[in-house]
Amino acid sequence: MTIFYGVACILSLLFLVGCFFVDKKQNKWIMCIFISIFVCNSGYFITSISKSLTLALVGNSIAYLGNVFLPFFMFMLILDVCNIKHSKVLKYILLVIGLVMLFIATTGGYLPIYYKEVSLEILDGGSRLVKEYGVLHNLYFVYLAGYMTTMIVAIIYSVVKKKTNCKMKAIFLLVIVIGNMLVWLIEQFVEHQFEFLCLSYIVNEMLLLLMYGILREYEKKISTHKQESTHSANLSIIDFDDKFSEEQIAIVFEKWEKINSLTKREKEILKHMLLGEKRKDIAVNLFISDSTVKNNITNILSKLAVANRENCAELPKNLFNIYYNPMALCRWIFYWITKKCGL
Repeated sequence: MTIFYGVACILSLLFLVGCFFVDKKQNKWIMCIFISIFVCNSGYFITSISKSLTLALVGNSIAYLGNVFLPFFMFMLILDVCNIKHSKVLKYILLVIGLVMLFIATTGGYLPIYYKEVSLEILDGGSRLVKEYGVLHNLYFVYLAGYMTTMIVAIIYSVVKKKTNCKMKAIFLLVIVIGNMLVWLIEQFVEHQFEFLCLSYIVNEMLLLLMYGILREYEKKISTHKQESTHSANLSIIDFDDKFSEEQIAIVFEKWEKINSLTKREKEILKHMLLGEKRKDIAVNLFISDSTVKNNITNILSKLAVANRENCAELPKNLFNIYYNPMALCRWIFYWITKKCGL
């Protein structure tokens, strides 16, 4: 048992280092998740090699430090990936709740509120804590269940409302959350001597690294394909009568390099144009005169090198088809795996 915890601890450290190379954008929530998993597995390992109850309780507290804040970091990552806006107050409230939960969970051996009694059992494979749960132990169940339910609802909401720029990221995260929930539930109802969440966390790290590794190369392919299509004479055109969604406009602004030459006001007007608004409506919505809108549209057409406002909607359809088509991404994943494995 000690060997397994030790291997898990080493693997989580290696994955943490690997995250620096795979996630080039250095998403802070991804890094926090990997750090939490390493802290958690370190706590499990310390507990397993402990020869005294005091040291075992220290290891248990370290494990809870990772376990308590891991769902918080995962939730913030989901909000980030799913483009769900939230106030800073929410983040601070959740941090305070986490700190209170951590305090309660680490009172074992000192106060009989989380564990009524706790003792150390030394086996051939290592040491483990034998616990008799106290009145506030179910609070941790409510804490985790609340986070998991909220995360699943947030992911489903973002997919249904089309808030996320990449559905496959949301699906990856949904699989991770549900997987953790199932493992945790099994631990609650099946007697065990090994913390299976330890292995579940390692699998989560592998999935996260795989997700960001594959999607990074996939997005490079999309970018290259888009650039080639832009210079091609035979472009697939999106009809201007089809209004762009907020999600599509965000991608247009990100992928269409010429838009960077526009001023802030011109970008605002272009956004309203892509939403299908008429010139007078744009003037009313932006609290500017009709002539100002007209002059800005002229500048926009000139900078984007298009003949009229209808042509502002001309973008390669494959920019959206590839990015939002799950089957296309699945084919790319299969290609990526076979390429890396030399098949």
